[in-house]
Amino acid sequence: MIFALSIILYTNWANSIENSLWPKVENRAFAVGEKLTYVVKWKGIAGGTAVMEIREIVRISDRDAYRVTLSTRSSGFFDIFLKIRDFLESYIDKECIFTWKQRKRLRGGKYRADRETIYDQTNHLAFYRGKKIEIPSCVQDSLSSFYYLRTQKLTEGESIVIDANDDGKNFLVEVKVGKLEKVATSSGRFEACKTEVLWKRKGKPDIEKSYIWFTNDEKKIPVRIEKQSKSGTITMLLKEARF
Repeated sequence: MIFALSIILYTNWANSIENSLWPKVENRAFAVGEKLTYVVKWKGIAGGTAVMEIREIVRISDRDAYRVTLSTRSSGFFDIFLKIRDFLESYIDKECIFTWKQRKRLRGGKYRADRETIYDQTNHLAFYRGKKIEIPSCVQDSLSSFYYLRTQKLTEGESIVIDANDDGKNFLVEVKVGKLEKVATSSGRFEACKTEVLWKRKGKPDIEKSYIWFTNDEKKIPVRIEKQSKSGTITMLLKEARF
């Protein structure tokens, strides 16, 4: 009887320690089965599709995690010059909304790259290409940061700062929340909150800038995404949303 009671007390203590490691994030924005399909445009010309999908819940690092994927495909005219078949996969903690693992399979023309990052959130380490990198607590990757941002309150004039790690490098992501705007897509017209997203590294100029428009509701669906690049602006416009 005493032994059984000791086991119960130890289990409760261990669970309380585990739960205290990371803050729980309230999520009313997304769930398994969500599938967002986008038309991808370059300089205003439709050139492909992108699909973000929450496929299932799996066990990783003894935790429940969303298996989330992003696939991007060029099409038609663009396939002739640069055939793109990119696939990203992230495993996002269900309760605390941070990353446990990310895989990338990048295919663009003759370019080929396969990358994987394992995140040890308990010991604040990332493992990438045989290297061990120290990471901040509850770090995000390039895909999980989208979903984490959807759980946050977006207040005009305020900024949200996110710790992120991508391809073995740590970043500070600053999200500046702007005004509500009307966004027209083939799937409808939405009232959306415009945000400016800046990826930064200490002591260096901004690495990447993009704009994301989130619907002004509980789901905060990204209905428009614009990424600035040297070759021109790449735009993703929501075509279809399934839940």
